[in-house]
Amino acid sequence: MILTIKGMKKLLFGWILLFMAFYGMGQFVPQPLNYPGTGYWPVYISISDPQHVWIGTTHEEGLIFPYAAKTTNGGDLWTFDSIPVPGEPWCSSICEWDTNTCFFVFTDMILSGGTIWKTTDGGDTWSNLTTTQFDGGFANFYHAFSADTGVAMGDPTEGYFEIQITNDGGATWNRVPSSDIPVPLVGEAGLNNAYSAVGNSIWFATNQGRCFRSSDKGHTWQVTQVVEGVTASFNVCFSTGEKGAFWRGDYIGNDFVITTDGGVTWDSVSIPEGHSIGGMTSVGGFDGGFVLTAFKTLMDVYFTPDLFMNMILIESNVMSNGTVSFYDATTGWLAGGESGYNEIYKFTGVLTAVKEAEKDPGRLSIVPNPSATEALLKLPATDGIKSLVIRVTDMTGKVMEQRSIESSSAWITLNSTGYANGIYLVELLSGDKTMARARWVVRHW
Repeated sequence: MILTIKGMKKLLFGWILLFMAFYGMGQFVPQPLNYPGTGYWPVYISISDPQHVWIGTTHEEGLIFPYAAKTTNGGDLWTFDSIPVPGEPWCSSICEWDTNTCFFVFTDMILSGGTIWKTTDGGDTWSNLTTTQFDGGFANFYHAFSADTGVAMGDPTEGYFEIQITNDGGATWNRVPSSDIPVPLVGEAGLNNAYSAVGNSIWFATNQGRCFRSSDKGHTWQVTQVVEGVTASFNVCFSTGEKGAFWRGDYIGNDFVITTDGGVTWDSVSIPEGHSIGGMTSVGGFDGGFVLTAFKTLMDVYFTPDLFMNMILIESNVMSNGTVSFYDATTGWLAGGESGYNEIYKFTGVLTAVKEAEKDPGRLSIVPNPSATEALLKLPATDGIKSLVIRVTDMTGKVMEQRSIESSSAWITLNSTGYANGIYLVELLSGDKTMARARWVVRHW
């Protein structure tokens, strides 16, 4: 196990509390969760739609909290549903299916093991779906492929990973045989909620830097050694069946790699200097779109629309444990601090959908828009036209910026630091001809 509290794994973020402080917010607006005391952390966020969000909670000192936090009105009000988990439960993963159906995974701080709990009425009542499936091991996550079909993953028992599949909503389970799962390494274990799924494909990370993958809803598995020589708290996130990222998520070191073939091969990429990655989420509507949190002295939030070829800062100096989840270009939440008004933040900006821009090859796309400091400008198809110029003007016609660009550039950076709040016109020019234009809103929050 990576870190233990009474014999169980725990997310490695507690030490950051010594350094974090609350600064002015921008595109993330704080919302109170109204926990019953201090030390509680929202560590899992699962979004059903822009109005319905589920949250799993842990406590920095190991206090039990068998509740589901939720909102049904976009975060204006958060409530708690009691889950009747016996013993000393610790939430290790959550997964929503719809506004009424959600699954919570708990392990026991004394016995480890694990149980999976399900609600089908929005959290009013909960039922335990498991009996002895994870005895002697540790339940790391459950993922729902549908309301009835899902896969649960736990640490190795009897010499291989405990992977259980249900096709009837948890009424019965079948363990994937050892012949269909690669043999675990000595001391290898899974990690709390460290998985990603797209369509029928699913991936999970282990503490030994390996990524397991399945393209058939968990029935058969392959594995790749992604990071070697390190035992740590790794994690994985995919935006499509091919494009994903794998990183060390314990704020120590910056091992970070990406894949474009579903996890068969991986390539290293750079992150902002001096930062360590905290959490990551894909963003619906983008091919290779992710939001990630990165810790330096405080938490910064970055967005990439193109698998980390370009990254822009969308929030800085945030008091956060790094957990982040996005539903689409306008809906996302960021976990906040341990108590008070800033326990969770709601995203209020817009990450312009690339797919919409691709439908109109003559359109400029600005991400995010409005922008506080930087934005990425996606260029339309120019068919090899040379001598292109980007010009930014204010509403009076005053030229704020003009520069030549290469026709092969897919994205370029716009910097609004010296601009006043307002609306600006961004144009792509070839000689005297306007190729495309877009309105850019600058708002320094």
